[in-house]
Amino acid sequence: MIPIWIEELYRQWKVARGDQATPRTRSFRRRWEVLMDDAGLHTAEDQKNALREAESEEAKGHIKLHRLKTRKYLVQNLELPLSSEPWLLGLFNRRLPAESMTASLLEVSKAEGTAHERFPKLWTEWCRYIKETFRSGKNLRPLYWRAPDNVRCMLVLIHRLTSLEWREGALIREVSIEIGLNSKGLERQRRGVEACLKQMFGRPMSLQSLGIVLTDSRADISGILTLHYDDGRVQVIEELKAVYSISLDDLMRATHATTPAKRLLTIENSKTTLRRIATSNNDGSSLLAACSFPTTALLRLIELLPSSVQVFHFGDTDPAGFDILSKLRQGARRRVLPFLMERRNIALKRELGEYDQAVLPRLLGDPMLRDVVEHIRAISESACKGDFEQETIGLPDLGSWPFFSSAMETATGVSSRRDD
Repeated sequence: MIPIWIEELYRQWKVARGDQATPRTRSFRRRWEVLMDDAGLHTAEDQKNALREAESEEAKGHIKLHRLKTRKYLVQNLELPLSSEPWLLGLFNRRLPAESMTASLLEVSKAEGTAHERFPKLWTEWCRYIKETFRSGKNLRPLYWRAPDNVRCMLVLIHRLTSLEWREGALIREVSIEIGLNSKGLERQRRGVEACLKQMFGRPMSLQSLGIVLTDSRADISGILTLHYDDGRVQVIEELKAVYSISLDDLMRATHATTPAKRLLTIENSKTTLRRIATSNNDGSSLLAACSFPTTALLRLIELLPSSVQVFHFGDTDPAGFDILSKLRQGARRRVLPFLMERRNIALKRELGEYDQAVLPRLLGDPMLRDVVEHIRAISESACKGDFEQETIGLPDLGSWPFFSSAMETATGVSSRRDD
């Protein structure tokens, strides 16, 4: 059993030095009386026992007790020599920060040396970025340099996940088993995995964008919507400017949906653009939905809506953004109009990444993208994505549809047409 005062010594050492990977030059010291108080050892008997334990550790060379010159029986300070830090951490199954850093960097180097069949350049660049971040003493959530074993496991998982081209509709639990986890392992690590995918690909990349079907599919929506069920019950949602989630189970039980909105606008960027537009949806004439990938829940919602409700998609204008538009059109089974998805030029060239180059040939021949192929072709011929991010369009400057003055002509033109 570890003495209480040693537990407190470790806690204070961890606070002071636990996240510092650079080598230290001075021993760690604490005033003995303060350490006793912090450890809750207030009685004379408790302090006498603690001193006896400390003298035993001193005799082993683990610590040094500095006493008053005139009264040797009184301990003034406790010193933990640099050479004894591994001993202290070993009591709690921990190792020195510098050792953890070295071990984590070694794991990343091993991963970097592992060939990646689909995205070799992206994989190598990501591994190098991780090492640069670690060497600066920072973490890259969910990768923490203090946890080399976790770093190794996550890198192996991401490598296996991105090396294979998953078939559309692959179930997440089947994929989880195929990459070496238990059936629910990938679900439990989903947030961390998607954070790593975003780092690797340089843009939000969900498991769904890899063609993997989740078990907890949800639709994130803003606007007025009523779900109708076969027993006559209805579920009314009237929060105009809030973003709320509807589960796939609720949508599957519904027979149909009604809304006063004239259109559904799906939006790729759910964290900023969706919420900005939601605050400008003053008349409620638009139903808004997040679509970084057309989830099963979103496609079910579109199926439930009246055919009179037009569907628009507002996405980034890079290859990944047009890929989302294509998949949405394939799954929606109704006309989906692009909204503000014309390619925009930019002064500073935004070069195509390895992922962009991999999907461009397919997009150029995609029958679902014939109406926007000129923009895709311009990306391919210029080898530049242009000013592709939704956020660079700026804040909505209108209080209702089409929310942006720059979209007035397009919105007016399509509003008078009937859907195919």
